Order: sequence, then C-alpha cells, then structure tokens
Amino acid sequence: MPELRRPRADESEAVARCHIACWREAYAAIVPAHILERAELGERTQRWQQHLADAELHVLAAFAGAECLGFILSGPPRDPSLPQDAGHVSALYVRERAQGRGLGRRFMAAAAADWQARGGRALAVGVLAENARARGFYEAMGGRLLHEGVWHWHGVALADAHYRYDDLAGLAGLAARGDLAT
Repeated sequence: MPELRRPRADESEAVARCHIACWREAYAAIVPAHILERAELGERTQRWQQHLADAELHVLAAFAGAECLGFILSGPPRDPSLPQDAGHVSALYVRERAQGRGLGRRFMAAAAADWQARGGRALAVGVLAENARARGFYEAMGGRLLHEGVWHWHGVALADAHYRYDDLAGLAGLAARGDLAT
C-alpha cells in the first residue's frame, strides 16, 4: 500500500508529474488534446511549490517510493461558484494504475477530517461533467449534486458539476470504520 503523507517541498516536481499524467489519463476523451499537450512541467511544479507553502491548504499525496500516485488538495473555499460555507476540494487525482485500491476514499476521508477539525461543516468539489468515473465516485461517497455549469480551461468552455458533502463526520469516519478497501 502506498504511503499517504503531505509532500515535502522538494517533491513538488513529483506531484506535478503526477498531476499532468492524471489530466492526460482522465481527460483524454473530454478535453481537447491541445490543452492537455500544453501542460508544462515547470509551470505545474511552480504551482505545486506554492500549494505546499500555503499553510491554509490541506495536501495529501500517495507515494510508492519517490513516485507520486495521486493526491488531494483542499482548503478554504476559493471558487465563488461554490458554497462559501463549505471547504473546497480543488483537486483529487489518482493515477489509473493505482485506482481501485481505496486511495480516493482515503483522500476524501482525510480532507473531510481536516475541514471538520477547522470547524467546517461541509465540503464541496467540482468535476468535469463528462467525467463519468469521477462523478460516480463522488456520488458513491455521498456527494449531493449542487449544480452544473461551465468551467473555462485555457479558453475552452467545459461542462462541470459541483457536489456537496454535508456529513463530514461520516465521510471522515470512513478511515476509522475501515471502509476504504474498495
């Protein structure tokens, strides 16, 4: 089982590589190829350095040795289209070869526990509307559809959907109950 922990600053490139690889795996049939090809490791690494330096953000990654297999990035709401009373999962990705091992569930449980410990009462997440696998995951985890809309990525309008979790204790409790094996 991969090790889950907050990445160190010197691991920002490993997380950036994982991020780009996950985009290309998850969005190949959804996002125009020119956008996915445009993803630049240097820019993404710099972005991850900023995330890791931001104490307000909850960052957890799965590592197999030096390789990052997935991650979650969450914290205070920064997207005005999402409920301002809810914490925000701004990114959750797991490499295809590491899916089905409970990493996504462990990430969501950890984000819920973190937000609840900060006094939060709900968690929100956005997902590309055509990403059926991710939507199924968020729904199976108890997410309630808030609304669907449009998200712009490098000038391309993509349909998106937003989910809300009101039972943070239940979501965080997945780890304690051992419901993370699937």
